[in-house]
Amino acid sequence: MKYGMNSNEMQKTNRTLVLKTLLENGSMTRTDLSARIGLQKATITNIINEFLDLGIIAVDGESASGRRGELICLKLDGIYIMSISINRKDYRVSVYSVDGHMINHIRFEFLEKRDIYEIIRRLKETGKNLIEQYGKDRVIEICLGLPGPYIRKDKDVDREEFLVSGFEQLSWVNIHKELEETFGRPIISEHDAKLLAYAEWKCAEERQTDRHVSLVALGSVGFGIGAGIIINGKIVEGQLGIAGEIGHMGINYNGKHAQNGIQGTYEYCAGTESAVRYMLERLYEFPESPLTEKSSYWEILDAYKNGDPLAVYAIDKMAWMLGYGIASIVYIINPDCVILGADYPDLPEFLEKVQRSVSQFVHPSIMENVSIRCTKLKEDTILLGGYYIALEKLFKNNLLLERIRQALC
Repeated sequence: MKYGMNSNEMQKTNRTLVLKTLLENGSMTRTDLSARIGLQKATITNIINEFLDLGIIAVDGESASGRRGELICLKLDGIYIMSISINRKDYRVSVYSVDGHMINHIRFEFLEKRDIYEIIRRLKETGKNLIEQYGKDRVIEICLGLPGPYIRKDKDVDREEFLVSGFEQLSWVNIHKELEETFGRPIISEHDAKLLAYAEWKCAEERQTDRHVSLVALGSVGFGIGAGIIINGKIVEGQLGIAGEIGHMGINYNGKHAQNGIQGTYEYCAGTESAVRYMLERLYEFPESPLTEKSSYWEILDAYKNGDPLAVYAIDKMAWMLGYGIASIVYIINPDCVILGADYPDLPEFLEKVQRSVSQFVHPSIMENVSIRCTKLKEDTILLGGYYIALEKLFKNNLLLERIRQALC
């Protein structure tokens, strides 16, 4: 059992605390930094002097002079974190600066007849090219977001399993291991819905009043639904890492069978693609509708915004089913906040339908204490979550300063 830290470990921890505090708060004086972290001013001064020697401290873009009361900030130009996401429809890769600004973004959309081996070949090529472009040592961490259920046994990369409805080919290849071998370095992998939820938690306005707010975030990319659960700032993983796989919950015993043969699942009833099926069920009852047999979810959503009765029926039914499942989540998790991902309509009338559906099953005294809202983030939350998880791992393992030193050599 580890009872304490030695001097070297303490020094690493203190430096990590300073880096983390400056990244999260921007410019600060040494006095404010000392008060925020709880370290003596002399310790802060020694750490800042070390950072000055590395050239990673600045004041208004210039090197810090050491004057009392001056505002200091980190200067980490040219150091990056890469975030990767793959799902049934595409893969996306973004490069972030260490302070969270997206520097580059690449998306590759799959053809209807997708070949997993060709997809992985392209993904490896994309990632390798970006690493070469920005510098192998300057890309200090990489995170991979994967659709689920994403099963990890004993956290062994060789014992990972992917059970993705509608994309069974994904289980043929160990993407995590393939990318590690191609990039020549370890990478982090996580269920994409958990990354989405972590990004929402990091940016949630609710954290302004309660930093320990609990949160459930739902995302739907086409057929599936995934969720991430954050409690006390930690992602809830479960025994095999599948906590939050709400899309596989059964909510309609008499419902139709999904592609995987399972009947009445939440993702089949309330995933964004369900709106397409609901539209097709009644298409010939609405001859005046602009929608056709080939209309996509996004075309249905546009028609919904224009008040088309068929589209209103389809989106409202999806909203009702979505609320039905959220009601169960409220009773099981009892979160402070439930956030709907960007693929769901960010429209007051849609959200009101979801809330009404939830209220049919949840007692008013409970409803008034849970916030159900759409995401307020405009960028890709899965990739953003990958950035935050990668950075958090560097903090947790006291590796950020070490990686910065390697990048600057």
